[in-house]
Amino acid sequence: MVDFVEAMKRPFIDLKKAFIGVLLGSIPLVNLTVIGYTLVSSGFTKEKVEKHSLPEWSNYGDLFMKGLVAALIGFLLFLPNSLVLFGAFGTVTSSPAVSQMLGGVSPETWTRLIEGQITDMQMEDWFAQNWTQLVPLLLSATPYLILGSTLALLASYVMPVVILAWLKEDNIGAGFSWEVVNKTMSMDYLVNWVAVALFGMIVSALFGRIPFLGTGISMYVAGVFSYTVFSEIYESV
Repeated sequence: MVDFVEAMKRPFIDLKKAFIGVLLGSIPLVNLTVIGYTLVSSGFTKEKVEKHSLPEWSNYGDLFMKGLVAALIGFLLFLPNSLVLFGAFGTVTSSPAVSQMLGGVSPETWTRLIEGQITDMQMEDWFAQNWTQLVPLLLSATPYLILGSTLALLASYVMPVVILAWLKEDNIGAGFSWEVVNKTMSMDYLVNWVAVALFGMIVSALFGRIPFLGTGISMYVAGVFSYTVFSEIYESV
């Protein structure tokens, strides 16, 4: 049984390390280093870390590379979803109905739209006049949207164990084995995955809008918490 209270406390047990994580997490691209740090906090890398402590901030190049590889794994997992959504976009934009609607827009109107001179009311009037043509387009794209959303949900569901398997075996291919994916099929994993997702949403809602540091706070706190929980679940399922 995962101790969620301790997992929630863990990002804050060393305020100096937390401050570094928040600061680096607020800088685009550099924040890959924070992702790498949260992965090391799992204790699944060669830098063994106890659950009641946090790893040192050191070897930033290695942390950055770990974050980069994790981002690559995420890209591979979400690629099917992206291809399906791209198909939905292509279905809508290639429809003759879209060409007919857009063809009726004068060059002057396009120019005004680009320059931001079209009011919200004018846009609403245009949609009110053309909504009957938009409905069939949306209906034709609905199967793609449902499939794309399902694939995105599955990708986010299995991603933690895929990444942990890579860390544990030091082999990206290890994360895509059936043995690893099978770990996600227990009720224990499902419950904890939902808990982590809810915690991440709460943290993002509380801190995400803070200027500059909001993203860093969310990334560091949710990241350390998530991999604290998932590392325990990975070993038990």
